Amino acid sequence: MIELDVQLPLPRFTLDVRATLGDRVTALVGRSGAGKTSLLESIAGLRAASGQIIIDGLDIASLPPERRRIGYVPQDVALFPHLDVRGNIRFGSRDELRFASLVETLELAPLLQRSPTTLSGGERQRVALARALMTAPRLLLLDEPLASVDQPLRERILIFLRRIRDLGVPMIYVTHQPFEALALATSCIVLDEGRVVAHGAPRDVLYEFAAEVDNVFEVANPRHEPERGITRVTTAAGLELALPHDEVATAVFPLVVRISGEEIVVFGERPSSISSRNVIEGEITARRERDGSVDLIVTTPETIHVRVTRGAADDLNLVRGRRVWLAMRSRSFRVVG
Repeated sequence: MIELDVQLPLPRFTLDVRATLGDRVTALVGRSGAGKTSLLESIAGLRAASGQIIIDGLDIASLPPERRRIGYVPQDVALFPHLDVRGNIRFGSRDELRFASLVETLELAPLLQRSPTTLSGGERQRVALARALMTAPRLLLLDEPLASVDQPLRERILIFLRRIRDLGVPMIYVTHQPFEALALATSCIVLDEGRVVAHGAPRDVLYEFAAEVDNVFEVANPRHEPERGITRVTTAAGLELALPHDEVATAVFPLVVRISGEEIVVFGERPSSISSRNVIEGEITARRERDGSVDLIVTTPETIHVRVTRGAADDLNLVRGRRVWLAMRSRSFRVVG
């Protein structure tokens, strides 16, 4: 359990964050300049903030940075250029068992003799994560770790971040990408001018504040049907989906898949002939209009977010309580991690 009561005067406002976090991953979102990085630096002891930072009953606010046992990966990563990858990872600790475990978890063995200057952005991020975790931190702080990598690589690195989450180290994860928060976090905080304006489950919080409409599901129990080109899977809530067999045939389950709400087609009645392998019946439980489009929450075994044009919503009378059918092409799903 992590309890934050942090105050820090900044040029435009005073950072004033009071929140209780769980023991897994908290996504920290908000527009640029909202105070996200300042909060991480305050927790790490890099800024002289006042208040309390209590982790598992211990207030670390009065401790110097080196005694807080906080792992911090800033946006610029900042690996030591005069050390190879092995030296960077082992800088914080000589624990051989931990080193071996992290090298295996983050697939770093081929990189150990390399110089940081020869690494790709994704490789540098993995090395920085391993270096931070070598100190056996009480808490891991990640400041937009995927901001500098492209979309396919971002989704690849999320696989490693999910592995780190499963190691049991609590994380605060700053991101501007809703799907990262949905794929990784168990709770979400929105900051605005240094204050918490929303705190809750990522799906609920991001629906209110994010411009994108993403659906992220953890799926398991694969039933491969190569002759039909699909693999049937089941989400944690029991929703059955069909995914492209060639994309997940060798995947390790459970895995996380993502589909944009703009890729989902809505029908006012059950379609009788359609190529989409996923046709799901549900009920509209919320409707919100914004800038010529309409966002819908459709309740099925999973909560699904959909975006349609205002014209389509009006023509189909897509209002709360309406039964609808959602069509999702199997190839509209992306494997996240």
